[in-house]
Amino acid sequence: MAIFQSEERQRAKRQKIEKAINLAMLSRWSEAAELNRELIKDYPNEPEAYNRLGKALMELGRYREARDAYAEALRVDPMNTIAQKNLAKLTKLVEDEEAGTAVTLTTGPVDPSLFIEETGKTAQTSLVDLAPADVRAPLNPGDVVTLEVQGNSVRVLGPNNEYLGRLEPKLGQRVLRLLELGNQYTATVTAADDTTLRIIIRETYRAPAMGDRPSFPTAAEAFRAYTRDTVIRYDTEEEEEEAYEEAEVEPDIAAEAELDLETPLEEPDFAEEQ
Repeated sequence: MAIFQSEERQRAKRQKIEKAINLAMLSRWSEAAELNRELIKDYPNEPEAYNRLGKALMELGRYREARDAYAEALRVDPMNTIAQKNLAKLTKLVEDEEAGTAVTLTTGPVDPSLFIEETGKTAQTSLVDLAPADVRAPLNPGDVVTLEVQGNSVRVLGPNNEYLGRLEPKLGQRVLRLLELGNQYTATVTAADDTTLRIIIRETYRAPAMGDRPSFPTAAEAFRAYTRDTVIRYDTEEEEEEAYEEAEVEPDIAAEAELDLETPLEEPDFAEEQ
């Protein structure tokens, strides 16, 4: 019975977190602040909730309260770079406000469409060979990043052309080949914290040479790309064997590497936004 109650509590917690993130995506900051306060009341030792609250309050122009929220996040997790960054920013902002020289601080709404996956056109991944945490700290979900080919790998650069990390090798090789064919892509940050940086890659142009072949096929699409409709025949056992011998594997660059595209996007942590 106790185990069941614990599972229910965790499920309710995840649902509240997801709702808080969705409210932030819709720029419904007052509701997001209220919901994060509820989460803090139930789970007072989780810095992410304080960070999300700080973000919502900052967007509402309630800078002193936002500063206090980030200070609480640091109390719980003194090494939290997101809280450190925003606390320093808000401390100065409050000082300027008291001196009558403050300016409005806001990052604006995040476009939810940036995080929507499209079958065959998008892939989401965690970067490898990450840049130091202080270089990645300013990144927020929704920030546009750049893919840059370097030798046999694909680097990811930030808004100021700073190095952030690389695509993992298998996905990097696929993107390299697709770029060589003439495809074009954009990339956007979906989640960033002290140890992870996730992006979503989106096909914006498909080269004529690709035909109707997707950039990032599902497992079923990848299998179909290797076979013809005439491969499976049921007339006789002999005809079936001949069909397999005669069937040609179509050269499909988009199906040469297998990718795990079934894993859903991680929840973007809007507390990381500036």
